[in-house]
Amino acid sequence: MSDHSNQQLTTREMVRAHAYPVLAAVSTVALVVIAASLVPIARQADHMNRCLAVPASPGCQRFR
Repeated sequence: MSDHSNQQLTTREMVRAHAYPVLAAVSTVALVVIAASLVPIARQADHMNRCLAVPASPGCQRFR
């Protein structure tokens, strides 16, 4: 930022300069949280699929 060495940025310029990195970070964090919250659902679906394939396997009694 050598071109701004003697200038003070206005609030609008600061927001515009940092908007993309901030929004990209928020988006990344949101995607990670969504993916982490889907893990238990995926595990349950996998377990139910295994119980449908082999109904006599251990742990599948609760689905009958």
